[in-house]
Amino acid sequence: MTRPRLYLLGLFLWAGLAASGQNVPTPDKSATPTPGELEKSFFAIIRDGDALQFLSYIPEDGVHLGRSAQHVTRDDVEEQLTKKTGLYCKLFDSACLARESKTGACSYRELLRNSEKVRAASTETTRNNVRQAILVAQVQNEKCGGAMLIDFIFNAQKGGWKLFSIP
Repeated sequence: MTRPRLYLLGLFLWAGLAASGQNVPTPDKSATPTPGELEKSFFAIIRDGDALQFLSYIPEDGVHLGRSAQHVTRDDVEEQLTKKTGLYCKLFDSACLARESKTGACSYRELLRNSEKVRAASTETTRNNVRQAILVAQVQNEKCGGAMLIDFIFNAQKGGWKLFSIP
């Protein structure tokens, strides 16, 4: 399912809850860090390889992974992080990623720590009545394929920012 379709699906679900008279939780804007603060702390988690802290950003209903935005449950993410496979490799371990993908790909951790140039930015937007933070890191690493972008999309939820999408 593409991202625009997912946003529409979220809007329809939200509208359905609102129409049914159920209370739709609206996150308290003052309780969540700014996108800039989120950017610093979140990219530090990846640079440090802190899988447990990373897991704290995965919402109970799961997250969307990859270009195709495949939905993965929180339990599946936790299993991959614990067993050091899949997403763990992509985020934190280039050697593991090379074994799994049979390519010379680099983990996000390596890209953020060992690139010739790293520029990070963040912004906030509202899509379909959902407050979102978008974090982007532009990296230049010749060993890992040159220039590339790493982006993460978060939704504001009760209790803070939670990942919606991981590239």
